[in-house]
Formats: sequence, structure tokens, C-alpha cells
Amino acid sequence: MIKRFLTISFSILFLSCGFDDDIAVYEDKLVIFSNLSAGFSMGTVGDTCYVSLSSSIEEEVELSALYISDAIVTITRLSTGDVYEVNPVPGREGRYLTPDSIIFQSGETYSLNAKWGEYDVTAETTIPGGMDFYSPENETYFCDGEEMTVPSVNTENFELQWLNYMSHPDTLFHLINPWDISHAVYKNGGCYTESFASFPLFMLDFAADNFAAIKVTTLALQAFERGLEPYNDLDNNGQFDDTIDTFMDFNRNDVRDSSFVNLIYDTSLVYKIWKGEYFRDDRGDPYRINPFFWQMSQPPLPMNWLFFNYYGLHIVMLEATDDAYYNYYSGDPAGQNIYILPESNIIGGYGLFSSTNAKAFLVNIIRE
Repeated sequence: MIKRFLTISFSILFLSCGFDDDIAVYEDKLVIFSNLSAGFSMGTVGDTCYVSLSSSIEEEVELSALYISDAIVTITRLSTGDVYEVNPVPGREGRYLTPDSIIFQSGETYSLNAKWGEYDVTAETTIPGGMDFYSPENETYFCDGEEMTVPSVNTENFELQWLNYMSHPDTLFHLINPWDISHAVYKNGGCYTESFASFPLFMLDFAADNFAAIKVTTLALQAFERGLEPYNDLDNNGQFDDTIDTFMDFNRNDVRDSSFVNLIYDTSLVYKIWKGEYFRDDRGDPYRINPFFWQMSQPPLPMNWLFFNYYGLHIVMLEATDDAYYNYYSGDPAGQNIYILPESNIIGGYGLFSSTNAKAFLVNIIRE
């Protein structure tokens, strides 16, 4: 009876409503994606300016064919009127960069302009003020009904300028003081790896009113270290015995051999539901996305198992975002509906011109 009533009710609703069935006319436009990071030149933290032409959903076209490498792109600092050329990157279709000498400043408003043929688009972004956060002490969280204290970690052990040495790991590790790095224990099962509300490895807190949204990045610096697959020393003799001991067969070849040993390897149903299947390379070795990104808005931030795919040393970065970034991702953040256009700030085109202000620290994720 209830189902029939609901059916009749919906039928009446549909019949009594008028629908605007005008078909939207698709237009080809320029697509711009560019992000400015406070205190850095463009490209230092991986951000280039992407310029391409859009295509309709029904059109079958290779993505590479849409990139545009001969557009005229500029960025203007509005407070001074300085105009910076954004030049094509040789050998990288559709990518553009400003000179390394151009450092973008927090609190400043920048305007982007891109021209190509008949297309002419503009956008603006104001770089957010300084990002600050800390790991609170004596925070508590419930685990299987028991209130427990969440560990605290040191968040003052990394300078953002060190990101310039990411391509020179020997120099980067020379700058790091290992005694300043906290250890965070990754625990399996129960209340530790069951949901988004699982018990955190540590907590982060910041002033909520200062930012529209926070972009969280975790980058595993030792993700691709290889070694023999870990084993369970069942006879406690300190060495692997293939007649007694078992091992984690990461690459599923029934042989204990080399693989990415810092990968957090979990084949439980709960893990698969939340993180999906592992990616695998041509050797069959599993791996996860690295770096891993998340977005959130309200503190405190429980840094639980979902943020980490590897053991070992990590850079954890929190970036305050501008309003354009927040508006773009707030409508359909999971990208479930391909027919919903995000709220773009590109006037006359599609895409996003945004800015962020970051702070980062190092933490070592260790096995339980």
C-alpha cells in the first residue's frame, strides 16, 4: 500500500510540474588549469599551467590532440601591474610556466589571461594568507567503546623551500634532522582500519575560520624501496623457513621475492571497500597512488589509516585554498555526474585558476 501511494504521489508530482526541456547548446572553449603556490615559482611544487581545447561528451577524441602549445598566456600582479609571461614548456604539450625568478606572494591578487585564435579567457585568484596547524596533545578518541589518548607528532621539522630538492634526494635527506621526526604507528584491524571515523595515527588542528577548504597531501618518500616480501617467523628462529613460515605474497607469484616492501598491503574486505583494488605494474607488484590527496574543511583533522598507503618517511602537507578552489570542488566533489559543470572562475572558458598557501612536516609511519 505504501509503495502504491508513493508511486501515485510521484506521478501526480511529475504531471503537475512543468519542465524546461530546452537542449543546452555545447560550445568549444579554452580549458585552463593553473594553481599558484604562495612563496614559490610556478612549477616548484608540480603546478604548471595547462591549456587545452574542450570537447563534447559525445565526441571521441584523444586527450593529447586537445592540448594547445601556442597560446599567449600572461599573469598580472594587480597591486603592481607587473605582467609575467607564461611560456610553453618544450616537449610537454599544453604546459606553460613562468620564469623561476617569479615568486608568487600570499595576500596578492593575480589575473590570468590566455588567448588562442578566436578564444580569449581571463580569471583571478587571491592567494590565501599563511597556513598554520599543529598536532594537539591529550586529544582523545573512542576505540571499541574505550576513550583513548591520540599520539601527538612534531609538525615543525620541514621547510617548504626544501621541496626544491625533491629531484635531488641526497641533498634533501642531508637537510633533514632525523631526531626531529616523530614516529606514528599504523595499526591494523578493529577500530583502526574500519571506516573514515577510525582511530587516528595522530591529529592535526588549525583555525577553522581562516580558510574555505584545506587540501591534504601525503607523499611517501620511500614508496618504491624494494626488498624481500615480509614473512611471519612462526618458529621464531630469525630466518625464513619455507616449510614453516608464511609470507606476504605481494605480487601473487607463490615465490618470496622482491617487491615494494613499504606498501601497506591489506587484502581484507573492509580495506578493499574503502580503497579498492591495488594497482599493479608489469611485474605484478602492487602499488597505491602516491602522493595521495584529500580535501576537508573542519578541524580537528584525524589523520587515520585512509591517508596513508605506505610505511616509511612521509611529507604531510596542508594547503589553504582560495575561494575559487572551494567553489570548483564543492558542487560535485566526487565527480559522479559528468553532466554537472563545476563552478569555474574562468571567464569565457572552462577550468580553474586557483591558489594555495601551504605548510608541511615530516612523519615516519611505522608498522605496529
